Amino acid sequence: MIIRLLLCLTFLSAGIAQAKDKERPDHYDGAPQWAEFKQFVLEQREQDETLGLSYMISGAIATVGGIYGYYAAEEVFSRSMFAVTSTLGIAAIGLGATYYFTGNEYDSFYYSLEGSGLSLEQRNRVLKRYLEKEKQERENRKWIRVATHALIAAVNIYSATRETNPDARSIFYFLGGANAVLAVSYSF
Repeated sequence: MIIRLLLCLTFLSAGIAQAKDKERPDHYDGAPQWAEFKQFVLEQREQDETLGLSYMISGAIATVGGIYGYYAAEEVFSRSMFAVTSTLGIAAIGLGATYYFTGNEYDSFYYSLEGSGLSLEQRNRVLKRYLEKEKQERENRKWIRVATHALIAAVNIYSATRETNPDARSIFYFLGGANAVLAVSYSF
């Protein structure tokens, strides 16, 4: 009973953190106006702190629940799942700490310009150049992800065609298909 309760709490808290993560915009898409950008960065900072706390809390619950469940479970599969749960919990704590303490990629740029002594007109010009470069890099990252997952899909599908063990072949096809789907999804 306690194990089921811990699993429910773990998945509920992880779901809340992921929902908050999906709500926040992943990049600034506004005009290169310092006042708008400043407002965006300050709002992002608040969201990053909330998101970071959510991940750290859900990660702590998953870690504790996974450790408790590992020692309470008797069968190998259950123990393995609890070990994975506690490992993912620790990763969530690290991700949450990253959001909470370091924010996002815009923070350093914002704080550098905010304290630079540049005029508003100068900050707007620098911001425009920065946003143009950042947009180009975001597009490059997208296509790198597409290519990476497409190559992983190709290698796994090729391995599946060469594999004689039906169970291993199924795993390779699954991994190939999953990565093909990821490649397509990143292309949009």
